[in-house]
Amino acid sequence: MPMKVEVLMDEKTLHARHMLNFKLIKLSWALFLILIGGSWIFESLGKIDNSQKWGIIYAGSGIILLLLNMMRIALKINISKFTIWLGTLGLLFGIATFYTFNFSIWAAAILILGLIMLFEVFRK
Repeated sequence: MPMKVEVLMDEKTLHARHMLNFKLIKLSWALFLILIGGSWIFESLGKIDNSQKWGIIYAGSGIILLLLNMMRIALKINISKFTIWLGTLGLLFGIATFYTFNFSIWAAAILILGLIMLFEVFRK
C-alpha cells in the first residue's frame, strides 16, 4: 500500500511566496495604470476614438489578469478563479468593444466557463 507524504513549507518559504505574489500583484497594478494612461494619451492625440480606448482598456485589463494567473501557475502560487473569470470576460468584452462586435453575454459566459475548466486541467 503506497504511503502519502505531505511536504510542509517552513515559515520562511511561505513568506517568500507571499512576497513574490505581492510583487506580481504590484506589477499587475503598474501595467494597469500604464494601460489606462497610455489609452488616454492615444485618445487625446486623436489616434483612437473613445470606443476603441475602452476596448483597449477592457482587453488589456483582461490580458493583465490572465497573465498574472499564468505567472502564478509558473511559480507554483495559488491562482484566483475570480480574476481568471474577470480577465477572460474583460478580454472578450474588450475585443467586442474595439471591433464593435455584438455578441451574446450567455455565449461569452459559457465560453469563459469552458476556458476556466481547461485552465484547471492544465494546472493540475
